[in-house]
Amino acid sequence: MTELLTRAEASNHTQTSRHADVLAFVDALCARTKLAKRVDFGQSGEGQPLTALVVSDRNCFTPELARKQKKVIVMVEANIHAGEVEGKESVLALARDLTLTKLGAKLLDKLCLVLVPDFNPDGNDRISPDNRKLDLKNLEGQVNPEGGVGTRYTGEGWNLNRDSMKQEAPETRAIAKLHQQWWPHVFIDCHTTDGSIHAFDLTYDTSHSNEPLFQELRNFNRVMLERVAQAVSKRHGFDSFWYGNYKEEGDPRSGWHTYPALPRFGSHYRGLLGRIDVLLETYSYLDFPRRCEVMRAWLLELFRDAAKNASAYLAITSAEEARVIARGKSPDVSQLVGINYGVATRDDKGALVFEYPAHVKPGDEAELLSFDEASITARRYPGKRKKTYRVPHHRTFIPTQAVSTPSGYLVPESLASRLEGHGIRFERLDAPQRFTVDSYRVARREETFSPDVAANVPPPGQAEVPLSQKPKPVRFETVLTVAPERSSREFPKGTLHVPTAQRTGTLAVYLLEPHSDDGFCRWRFLDDGITVGELYPVHRVVAPVSAPKKAE
Repeated sequence: MTELLTRAEASNHTQTSRHADVLAFVDALCARTKLAKRVDFGQSGEGQPLTALVVSDRNCFTPELARKQKKVIVMVEANIHAGEVEGKESVLALARDLTLTKLGAKLLDKLCLVLVPDFNPDGNDRISPDNRKLDLKNLEGQVNPEGGVGTRYTGEGWNLNRDSMKQEAPETRAIAKLHQQWWPHVFIDCHTTDGSIHAFDLTYDTSHSNEPLFQELRNFNRVMLERVAQAVSKRHGFDSFWYGNYKEEGDPRSGWHTYPALPRFGSHYRGLLGRIDVLLETYSYLDFPRRCEVMRAWLLELFRDAAKNASAYLAITSAEEARVIARGKSPDVSQLVGINYGVATRDDKGALVFEYPAHVKPGDEAELLSFDEASITARRYPGKRKKTYRVPHHRTFIPTQAVSTPSGYLVPESLASRLEGHGIRFERLDAPQRFTVDSYRVARREETFSPDVAANVPPPGQAEVPLSQKPKPVRFETVLTVAPERSSREFPKGTLHVPTAQRTGTLAVYLLEPHSDDGFCRWRFLDDGITVGELYPVHRVVAPVSAPKKAE
């Protein structure tokens, strides 16, 4: 039997896999082992199959069996940005090694792995040697394999890692449904990052949205990640740290800061669901083989940690889900959900713009493995001399707007499909009904530029435009200024009642509030129903009610 190799392995890491190569590898692996099964879960914008590879023992290839067998369900998403291909290659190779060698013998007894090696197949197949071309002057790009890589965006121009809340891309909607079906205890998202010059092989992170509300889970997640980082260092020799960049580029003493807490980013979105989340970012200035090696090492050690601590993983996620549901059953006005982290300013033309600052908790210090300052200033990688810096760690987010969780929301019928896309349950009123509600009167309506959500894509074989050269964004978001008021009012037949006593309850709050920085209003899905001086069309139910129960 011929050896099963990825395209990267077979080409000595001079090429990366096309989507056809991924599918052929998956099918060949499934033909060789009873421990793997292919599951297609949708189609890309250009009609290619979206494929998951489920890996486990005891024929555990469904979410029902995984729960019955009390396995930790781990979902891995790779190639969301298809120029960042290390996750794709590593997921395939590791799946082979876990099933065709003794490597997975003990792991698969405790785990059910749901692996999505190529989430962005259309962007993946737009391969060019000039995509993500290394440009240290602008601190972007990477050391590419000779054959090139795909594009950041999908074939339709969507940035899938800014689409979690608005779900405009078919790929996003498909994986959201897959996530709801499997409801994984752990989700791992594989990326490659450029940016500030440092000496780490990989940086990692987890959700930062609503940390106080999910404090127990966040603490567990952070301790786990630091434990895995130590295992990767000890067993594989790679240096890792929390994701970030210098607060002031080129100055390693200025501080280390992470990215905004907006849940349009997948990690922060999944954090609102109360699950364990892992963001992996290999370092793009390393060569391609090393990037694949460090990604494989991290995935393997994450799997090992989940198997070793399976009971703790199951317990913490179960407890967090119960807390989310309890907030809807017994609303507590002192428990606030942060729904907006933006600080508004005006540009020189008076246009509304936002920053999303990360703050430093007292004593929160980052220990950065980097290089001498002359090398960093000259943007030389690697630098002449390694050096460690102890600097403030900017990774705490303070909401500028926060609300309590109501028992439910009353929502126009037009949002039904969007709620369903997020797995949010609702009931339709089968007759007019009166409720006491907290509503919002719209005082002002503005718009703001929306960066990095969509772009024109090149024809296959042509290179994408580097991020530093992208034109001014043309996408906008709606921003409302509102004032709350309480009333008793009748709602018509067909109005949707959304209870918050469900596992997606905290997500529902974030999506439905008018002043949310990443909700349905912000993404212009309610523009036709918004008039200055009138009430916002979504209302908060003040007290638990017995809404008519009707099948969705």
